[in-house]
Amino acid sequence: MLSVRCQAVTSPTNASLVFADLRDALQALEAARGSPKDVRRAFSQFVDLTQRLTSAMRTDFSRLKSARWDAAAFPGWNKVTDFFKWLRNQDQHELPIRISVHERHFYAVPGHPGRLFPFDGTWTLADQLADAPPQGITFHPIDPTTGRHLDPVPPVRVEYQYLVQLHSEAVRKRLHAIGTTDVHQLSAACFAALSEYHDYFLAKLGI
Repeated sequence: MLSVRCQAVTSPTNASLVFADLRDALQALEAARGSPKDVRRAFSQFVDLTQRLTSAMRTDFSRLKSARWDAAAFPGWNKVTDFFKWLRNQDQHELPIRISVHERHFYAVPGHPGRLFPFDGTWTLADQLADAPPQGITFHPIDPTTGRHLDPVPPVRVEYQYLVQLHSEAVRKRLHAIGTTDVHQLSAACFAALSEYHDYFLAKLGI
């Protein structure tokens, strides 16, 4: 009979494990760009992990230092991290996170090789479980002689942005103060702050 002994491999702290999950969640959010449903779910998971990070720090600090973790003492909190804290409470106690899709088409400029002009619009998704971005934006050039619409022209490329849905005045004000509604930009900015927060935590532990 073959006997195998397995030694448990543990993270130095629970907080470091949650932070690794947070980093993976950010990567999953980036990889989900092709599907509104997957973006919303990955974003929701990322939002949830931002709060779990502090919870793990409280547990670790109490266990390792026999003291209370003072999250408020971290100097790196900002409008983005405050928004994620607010959004998590909204998601859990008020309305689930909802997203919209901003679609931008780029078309070639006739007679100007290499030049493109954009044409865009935002879909306020009614179906938050949609596997693919909505379709329907078309560009019909006009015949300069007759003034009639010609057949639609295919875009050179199409880009999608996923936005936090502005369902209330409260979320409008918070995101206006930040300057973006893009879930990927918001998450990247939040992760940058929480990366510093994690380093700050480890320094307080002397790790």
